[in-house]
Amino acid sequence: MRSFQRILAAVMVISLLPMSTPVFAQDNTSSIEQRLNDLEQQVAELKSELQQQKQTAAQNAQQATAPQAVSSTPPAAYVTANAKDGFAIKSADGNFALKIGGYAQVLSRDFGSSDKVDLQTNHGATTSYDEDDTFLPRRVRLMIQGTVAHDFDFFLQPEFGYNATYSSITATSPTAYSPALQDAWIDWKYFPDFTIKAGKMKTPFDLENLQDTRYTDFVEIGLTGNLSPQRDIGVQAGGNLYFDWLTYAAGIFNGAADHENPYGGSSTVGYANDNATGVGRIFANPFKDTSLTPLKGFGIGYAASYGKEKGADVPTSYVTTSQAPFFGYNSGVANDGPQLRTEPQAYYYYKSLGLLGEKVDSYESLEYFGGGQVYRDKVDNKAFNVEASYVLTGENASYNGVTPNNDFNLGAGHWGALELVGRYGELKLDDSIFSENFANLNTSASEATAWSTGLNWYLNKDVKAVFDYEQTKFDRGSTVAGGNNGNRKTENLFETMLQLNFG
Repeated sequence: MRSFQRILAAVMVISLLPMSTPVFAQDNTSSIEQRLNDLEQQVAELKSELQQQKQTAAQNAQQATAPQAVSSTPPAAYVTANAKDGFAIKSADGNFALKIGGYAQVLSRDFGSSDKVDLQTNHGATTSYDEDDTFLPRRVRLMIQGTVAHDFDFFLQPEFGYNATYSSITATSPTAYSPALQDAWIDWKYFPDFTIKAGKMKTPFDLENLQDTRYTDFVEIGLTGNLSPQRDIGVQAGGNLYFDWLTYAAGIFNGAADHENPYGGSSTVGYANDNATGVGRIFANPFKDTSLTPLKGFGIGYAASYGKEKGADVPTSYVTTSQAPFFGYNSGVANDGPQLRTEPQAYYYYKSLGLLGEKVDSYESLEYFGGGQVYRDKVDNKAFNVEASYVLTGENASYNGVTPNNDFNLGAGHWGALELVGRYGELKLDDSIFSENFANLNTSASEATAWSTGLNWYLNKDVKAVFDYEQTKFDRGSTVAGGNNGNRKTENLFETMLQLNFG
């Protein structure tokens, strides 16, 4: 249409030209003729352009209505093998994918001074618990994950590392360990803001426990982990809302005891009863997308679990960072009603600084039959941790670890990233636990206080060396005389760990 208007305008200009030439303009005759020739040429060019546009439009319409040929050869899949993705295979359309990776953490534990703690059992016999200096493969995990039919993700994580625990507070050595299943779940993600996950997974509760083990500040989580379920089997719904500044998760699980990881190297007595436990967590990053740069890394949340436990679903023991037990219920103690756990939690990351804190309250009803009497009471156990980190080499601290600006390379003068970390925590058992004969002060401590410091050296994103020191003091828990006043001997622990991550 526009080309036609241009042609019409040219024709009108030609038609308005005077038909005769005045005498006084005779000298300009050649100029006028030249202008006419130019106009005629422009009109011809416009006609040709209009004709070409019509032909192109007709061809496009014909192609749009013609049936498309279907290729019998499927598009090629993408195959990668690198430190970030591990071994990965992905279809060209992204609907199917398989990724295989893993990580290993080799650990050295060294206890300071005397490492023997004498304990007295309920029957008056005395036994010695020996914390040995040792090397061990703390975590050796294979990660198999992928996508099926675009909307379904799966994740498997078997454990081949040292996952053994002590069978009781008076055990002198850990039980034999064997391969175990840490995670095995399926996630339906058809609705991005409302996904459904089913299987064995980390319970949406404890902030430090939810952190990937490869990125925690210390080798082991703090004392709050003793009052929290580690993993459980069930189904949960969750997602991210409001441009990912609000995260939520809520689910129904079998009901794991404190510090329990069913089928993961610890007790599975949680399945001795048929009472499910509900767990929910909400976490907000309210300043994530604002212009308040110093507050973008602030997050705050709250988690709770509730279950009507009935039976012998009580924790085998509570442990220190060295995984040595310092508290355990007497044989025969059982749950006698609902258990409620609550945990306010928060973290803050700004440039090289990182802070994390949480506080757990565990309320439950217990019962014990002994000496012809029945003991019943409600107890409230409490624990908290606060930890801080600072990246000495200037990189940003985060909940997901540190990425060095420059990987370790002596030739180029690069040392990777160095992070200084510290933590303080307490766990206090309810006094009625001991007054009602649920536990024995001669074998179980009523309180543990721990402080830690350490240095994390990130040679690159996938190789990390950790150097930790932690001191844990106890109230009661031993009958040893000679200045200990019935307190379990203070534990001084040096840990060194080398971590290799692939994918």
